[in-house]
Amino acid sequence: MVKLFRRLLTDDALIILILIIGALLRFYRLSDIPFTHDEFSAIIRTRFVTFHELIENGIKIDGHPAGVQVFLYYWVKIFGVSESVLKTPFIIFGLLSVWLVYLIGKDWFNATVGLVVASFVSFLQFPVMYSQIARPYASGLCFAMLMVYFWTKVIFHPQRKYYLNLAGYIIAGALCTYNHHFSMLFATMVGVTGLFYCPPTKIRQYIAAGIIIILLYIPHITILIYQLGIGGIEGWLNKPRYDFFFDYLQYIFHFSVYILLLVVILISLSLYWYRVKPAVEKKFILISLCWFLLPYIIGFVYSITRSSVLQYSALFFSFPFLLFVLFGYFKTSESIHKLILITLIGLVVIPSLIIERQHYKLFYKGIYGEIVAESKNAVDSLGPGRCKVILDTHKEINPYYLEKLKCPDLPFSYFKDLKGKGAFLAYLDSSKADFLAFGCLSSSNWENYAIITEKYPYLIKHKSYFGGDFYLFSKIIPLKRLDEYFYTVINTFEPSLPEWGWVNEKQCLDSLTIEGKKSYANKPGQEFSPVYTKGLRGLFRTENDIIDVSVDVRTPTVFPGAWLVITVSSDGKDLRWSSAPVNDFVKPGHQGRVFQSLRLSDTELRHHRLFFNAFLWNPVKSPYIIDNFTIRVRKGNPVIYGLYRKIDQ
Repeated sequence: MVKLFRRLLTDDALIILILIIGALLRFYRLSDIPFTHDEFSAIIRTRFVTFHELIENGIKIDGHPAGVQVFLYYWVKIFGVSESVLKTPFIIFGLLSVWLVYLIGKDWFNATVGLVVASFVSFLQFPVMYSQIARPYASGLCFAMLMVYFWTKVIFHPQRKYYLNLAGYIIAGALCTYNHHFSMLFATMVGVTGLFYCPPTKIRQYIAAGIIIILLYIPHITILIYQLGIGGIEGWLNKPRYDFFFDYLQYIFHFSVYILLLVVILISLSLYWYRVKPAVEKKFILISLCWFLLPYIIGFVYSITRSSVLQYSALFFSFPFLLFVLFGYFKTSESIHKLILITLIGLVVIPSLIIERQHYKLFYKGIYGEIVAESKNAVDSLGPGRCKVILDTHKEINPYYLEKLKCPDLPFSYFKDLKGKGAFLAYLDSSKADFLAFGCLSSSNWENYAIITEKYPYLIKHKSYFGGDFYLFSKIIPLKRLDEYFYTVINTFEPSLPEWGWVNEKQCLDSLTIEGKKSYANKPGQEFSPVYTKGLRGLFRTENDIIDVSVDVRTPTVFPGAWLVITVSSDGKDLRWSSAPVNDFVKPGHQGRVFQSLRLSDTELRHHRLFFNAFLWNPVKSPYIIDNFTIRVRKGNPVIYGLYRKIDQ
């Protein structure tokens, strides 16, 4: 029986098992996997009539090479648009990557290394999620691994089907160049590395193959030059911190103590089973280390010195080689050892994917579809006359879910159609509805919550999603309501509160009050109002909380402008500075309330002696009156960046 079990437990059987589990993780509820924002952007850019229009208006304006967009253009024309149709090819690319990683590991080291690394590529969230996104990541990983597979045959096994493998190397390399700029960078590294190891008798053919890959890329050069000319993605992607690398490692391994412990155990086992072998395997460890580190170093330096491009997805194509560096020392060939290793990896990584990372809970709840569904439920249950709906989303995307959820006539307003804060305030003032549903993306202005609660003070429902939130507010007191505020301090200047520092009480007047007995009069020539200052860590409970600031202001009839400013400082240096113009909320000669908010998850908190500051800045030093200077802290969305950051359980 034991002998039969060992005969059945072949390397082929084990990699098939890994692929089956990987397929289950990726194809699970395929039709329920929502499109991401980037996928919608790509879908919208497939609607051109001619190929020329696609290139000019759908590809040049994007930051990626043409390959995947051209593929989607024709794929959509043939099969239409649905989650299953668009995601399936990329899931297949992801599974092919698992198989190719196994073949590379087996060739470079041994079958045990190949199986261990393939298990991680099959089970970790990083490759699982990017295989479920119809963008140039799973395809790029597949093309990169395919290039390395043929490269290995060409360089180290030239005696076997040399020209067939050389043709495969050329095709895979060309596909890398048309897929993603970082997969093109990876292909370049592979090509240059081969110059150091190529047999002298084959060097001419190898160089010729590289030249052919370059020639195949020539039609794309004009697109590349145009894309470089319009700049990068620094408008929304911050420059990386110097500890970006360690954040990336934590992200790869699910921010999980259990997976890090697993990695330590596996490395220990590999050293325990280690036997000294020829330098050939050390060579592949060195190659893996270079191929993993160079894209990171190049991306980091480019991001710091020029335009920010470094993000986790950019390192996707070189990610398996980190695993080869970590686990390339396994020498055991025992089938039972291989089964134990794969089982151990699966028992730790897969539950972490499901429970710790909440992959199927977060990733499968797309913000666009969820807020449309919640809005529909609110209108259906309360009635269109009693419930208004505002969606702070993208007009090009919403129609997809209005049609899919069979509610094309859902009455709602787009927030961006309400031009400016004044129009938003007027909309709320004029609304006769008892309830307001508000769905917003993570890019929404977070003071909108505080503005809405001025007119709809009762929160009935709050749904948190990766990428945004849905709220249902009420004017009438409900039986059940939510109170998300856990810290509030209001300076009515009767007298001034100590958090605002020293305040000249002579300027707290009872003759020009906005509310109550006294208000604070900022005299002509004063540039700053009293400043609220408090240690930031004493304000919040979690790093996802939100600080809302508001102040009542009365301005003279001629008032050039002032700004409600929020800063986060460390050792006297501002780390974050944001402002809201007073005139956006209050017309000159009138009084009203000004709002500004800070979402802590958008703030880098890994600094010492952090202070939160709020004040009015009036550079022209005009007089004005303020009252009810309010600081409130509320519970934020714990999963708003949950697919890329540690989740607060």
